[in-house]
Amino acid sequence: MAVSVSLKKLAEILGLAPSTVSRALKGHPDISRATQERVRALAQELHYKPSALALSLRNKRSNSIAMLVPFLGNYFYACAVSSVIRSAYSSGYKVIVFENGEDYEQEVKICQFLQKSGIDGLVVAPARTTNDLDHFVKLQHEGIPMVFFDRIAPNLDTDRVLEDDYKGACTVVRHMIDGGCRKIAHIALPRRYLWAQKREKGYLQALKDRHLFTDEKLIVECEDVSEVYRITRQLVLHSGVDGIFAANDAFAVHVLSVLRQMKCRVPEEVAVCGYGNEPSTEVTFPALTTVNKDGYRVGNIAAGLLIRRIEDKEEVPTVTRLLKPELIVRDSTLSVDR
Repeated sequence: MAVSVSLKKLAEILGLAPSTVSRALKGHPDISRATQERVRALAQELHYKPSALALSLRNKRSNSIAMLVPFLGNYFYACAVSSVIRSAYSSGYKVIVFENGEDYEQEVKICQFLQKSGIDGLVVAPARTTNDLDHFVKLQHEGIPMVFFDRIAPNLDTDRVLEDDYKGACTVVRHMIDGGCRKIAHIALPRRYLWAQKREKGYLQALKDRHLFTDEKLIVECEDVSEVYRITRQLVLHSGVDGIFAANDAFAVHVLSVLRQMKCRVPEEVAVCGYGNEPSTEVTFPALTTVNKDGYRVGNIAAGLLIRRIEDKEEVPTVTRLLKPELIVRDSTLSVDR
């Protein structure tokens, strides 16, 4: 059985102060990402594990945090959960994971349980159907710190980790225009979702930046992938589009399938882009251009913010980390440099 090294020994090997190593393991934002990764890599190699019992007795905490996500089967959320678990474990915390299933009532029941569970904090992406935030307010009143990620609660003063959906959409649509598209449709998520609004605004801004006419008829709201077949045929046959920006990868993958059935060449006749960079986007035909949503990065930052909030003695203002999106160019779009 491998013997765990001490924090002091870990710091000695790395040539860092023990306090720096401790902050790096906790994901503290003052420590560079490169240093955090170096410290965590060696900690894992040498089987470093903080004494959960000692930490709990010293700080009067349970050393457990909860994570609440819509679906564990969603690639982005699965990556975020994995990252939070890894970051929390390296700082001596257990993670209890819950799934709300995009169901407000289920989410309320979970939060009622968490009020009595003795957790030290919560990382959460609320359900799409959540409008009343009273169950989260009650957790705040119990002194339980929270970090919201991917989806926010606008009226709650909490730490947040978000990816810039507006800039991501703007970037990918500009790419389509620069590749020759002049009539781009947007298969959008319903506008009641904040992230859907931001992606639509990014789409519109890109058209404006490139001096293209905005046709509201080319923005089609879509609730479910089952609607993509009808929408895609309508856009190609009746609207004559030469580009389709889908609000997520699931929609975009279905668009590619429909275009293939229609014997429409991608990207020569119609370019297609998605959003999310799910694993399936690499193996579609053609491979899908998309915007990367980095669940591992989001989870790591969210865990660091929560642990800092739990352990710092002084009250500090809440922060919102807005992450820069990454365009992933593949074969479903034409590029000016090809």
